Amino acid sequence: MRKVIITGTPPVDWIAEADAITAQIQAAADDASRQTILDRHEGFWRDARIRNWLMSQFSNKCWYTEAEESISPIHVDHFRPKGRVKNLDGSYDDGYWWLTFNWKNYVIAGHLINSKKSDIFPLMHGERRAPVNCSEVQLRLEGAVLIDPLTDQARLISYDRDDDGCIAVLAGGIDDLERFKAEKTIEILGLNRIDRLNQKRGKKWDECLAVIEDYRGARAHGAQALVWIMKETSIARLKEKVKYDAEFSSVAEACIRKQAPEAVIAAVFER
Repeated sequence: MRKVIITGTPPVDWIAEADAITAQIQAAADDASRQTILDRHEGFWRDARIRNWLMSQFSNKCWYTEAEESISPIHVDHFRPKGRVKNLDGSYDDGYWWLTFNWKNYVIAGHLINSKKSDIFPLMHGERRAPVNCSEVQLRLEGAVLIDPLTDQARLISYDRDDDGCIAVLAGGIDDLERFKAEKTIEILGLNRIDRLNQKRGKKWDECLAVIEDYRGARAHGAQALVWIMKETSIARLKEKVKYDAEFSSVAEACIRKQAPEAVIAAVFER
């Protein structure tokens, strides 16, 4: 998984409208009144202004899988569910209704991933849900199990090739807490349950592997100048595959780090 980097802020007119709706639901006299307001503005988070802006942040890719819409239509999802929240034991808590129109709680997710996630949003054992209208700091300290793709925790999920494609796996060198979060995130999102997704990731893996083999085979061409050119070309091609805007760039990175010679890894990921 690759960390999504947010730059700038959404259109100011959308934010103004969203803030006005949020003020209404916070001032509602009771739950029924609040629900009426929420129902009246159902789908405002799908408005083209915010959807297009969010899509542009990660080159029109799902923030969980890096897949484009060739896998499934892409939706605006609430990272913390707005209506109700399902725990790992099957019980339910109240949702984060006050974040319904807060763009910082939005994630761009493929429909099939979003449907699998649904209302599931557990906390780590012993943690308590953040209170209504809490601060962003309190939300960050809440102890969510699900990995937020906007954080460095995205590094906890890597990829590997299997017989049928390429699947999400745990990153190496992580501790027990990180392992639990990564395992549950893969399970909650169903990152390995969509055959077409696994196959497309596998194709990306194989493309990278072929370039790595081109690099290794360059020395068979004799002339040193030609060998050098072929190696540099292979490195340039691999650099393209791990660019932020490339589909499945994290799959390409995993393949390179696991399969390429040290010299290639150093060259592709040079700082």
